Amino acid sequence: MTLEPLLNASPAIQLHVLAVVPAAVIDGILLLGRKGTPAHRSAGRVWIALMLLAALSSFFIHTIRLWGPFSPIHLLSVLTLVGVFAVVWSARRRDFINHQRAVKSLYFGAIGIAGGFSFLPGRIMHEVVFGSAGASAASVPPTTLATGPAAAVYIVTAAPVWVWPLLIALIALGVSRMRDRVLPVWRLMLLPALLMVAMLLPVLTGGIDASGLSAMAAGLGLGLAAGFMTMRSAVATRLEGNRVLVRGEVISLLALLAIFAFRFAAGAIAAVAPDLMERAGVRELFVAAPVFLASVMAARALAQAGYNPLARKSRRLTLEAEC
Repeated sequence: MTLEPLLNASPAIQLHVLAVVPAAVIDGILLLGRKGTPAHRSAGRVWIALMLLAALSSFFIHTIRLWGPFSPIHLLSVLTLVGVFAVVWSARRRDFINHQRAVKSLYFGAIGIAGGFSFLPGRIMHEVVFGSAGASAASVPPTTLATGPAAAVYIVTAAPVWVWPLLIALIALGVSRMRDRVLPVWRLMLLPALLMVAMLLPVLTGGIDASGLSAMAAGLGLGLAAGFMTMRSAVATRLEGNRVLVRGEVISLLALLAIFAFRFAAGAIAAVAPDLMERAGVRELFVAAPVFLASVMAARALAQAGYNPLARKSRRLTLEAEC
């Protein structure tokens, strides 16, 4: 680990990191600590200021240029500003349920997911944590770089065009699941089913070896168990016409973004640092993690429909059709 890449970075990058790091710590304390106290409100104001500073400073960081001086990463900056507004607006309205959802979305999305992208090969934080390979971007082809701006540019520009509309669609889909809604059971299960098919496709096509299959099985089992456990005390509300009342939640958004991040990172590492993917446990991690996340979503959807083998209690409500 070395701070030299950060110390040699532009002022905008330094300011961005100085805002993000304490924001991550403060938000963790806010989420775990007691809510509604004067200390909570004061720390929350500091956190809001840091998040605004982090988002605004990111618009002056142009390490990756895809659309003029901007890149898809700047889309996350825009979403961060929207999220900050949602946090403040919900707090002022004393809508504490949506307030907490917005805070969690910012923490895991803007800090967690976006922070994860900052550790991709070629990014400054990758060099800070893992060190530099010592290679010059000008003398080494991007596909062989482990670090350096050229690798970061290569990762983004070499990605298929459909990747970025897919990311936007996943974000929109995740946000739509943050509100209460009434759905037919088949629609509730559609997205988890599609995700599971996509995750398990290598098994169906024979494109996975024994270690990958073991990692996939572990991710599947742990994901189902975790998903059912998180819904252990939830009450399934079934309506007439085989419909179900689904409460808004932020886990779907976080899971979708995390699946995208793992898949994108796996492709990026395979392109710029293929030797890393061959290390023990690395490939298995990138196989198991998306399956785990998809399985969590599938288990939670089953529990919302009333099928949870780990549920402490269950309730089936049949309401009038007009409800």
